[in-house]
Amino acid sequence: MPKNTLTKTPWWRPGQGGVSVLAILLLGLGITLGSAPAASAHDQLISSTPAPGERLKRAPGSIVLNFRAPMMGLGYEIRVVDSSARNWVQNESALTGAALTQPLPPDLPEGEYQVRWRAVSGDGHPISGSYEFLVGATATSGSFAAGNRGDTSPGQSPAADAGPTNEDQSAAPPAWLIPVGIGGAAALGLYLAVRVVTRLRRATTNN
Repeated sequence: MPKNTLTKTPWWRPGQGGVSVLAILLLGLGITLGSAPAASAHDQLISSTPAPGERLKRAPGSIVLNFRAPMMGLGYEIRVVDSSARNWVQNESALTGAALTQPLPPDLPEGEYQVRWRAVSGDGHPISGSYEFLVGATATSGSFAAGNRGDTSPGQSPAADAGPTNEDQSAAPPAWLIPVGIGGAAALGLYLAVRVVTRLRRATTNN
C-alpha cells in the first residue's frame, strides 16, 4: 500500500500554489493600504474667507469655511473672538455640503480676531481648528497665544481643539486601524483556505 506523503512547499516559493497564495496576500495588503489614507485623512479644511492672516479694510459679513468633502450635519460651530475673548457671533452657523458659514454683525470693530471652528467629517470623525485675521489698517497681530494660532490653516491637517472634542479624538483608535485589520484578517483567511484546499487535493492525488 503506497505511503501517503505530502510535500510541504513554502508559501513564498514559486510553483505548486505558492504564487497564488503570495498573490492573495499582496491583494489583501493592497486593499488595506489603499483604504487607509482615505480613512485617516478625514475631510480637511481647504480654504476660508477671510483667509488666515488676511487684513481687511472693513469687517466681513460672514466667515466661510470650505472643506475637502461634505460634512455631517451635526456638531458644527464657528466662534469669532477678539483679544478679550469676547465672542462676536450672534447667529448660528449654517452648513451646506462642504461649506460652513457663520454670519457676523455689521458693527464688528477694528482689531485682530480668531476664528475657532469645529465640525464632523463625513467619516464621523470630529475635527477642529483656529486661525486669525485682521480688520482695519491699524489692527496689530499677536493678540493670541502661539498654541492657539493657525494650527489648522487651509491645506493643513486638522488639529484637535481644547475641550471634549480633543478628548474624543485622543481616546479613539486611528481611523486606518479598522480597514487594516479587516484586510489582514481577510488575507489570512484566504491564505489558510488555499493551504487546506491544496493539501486535500494532494492527499486525494496520492491516494
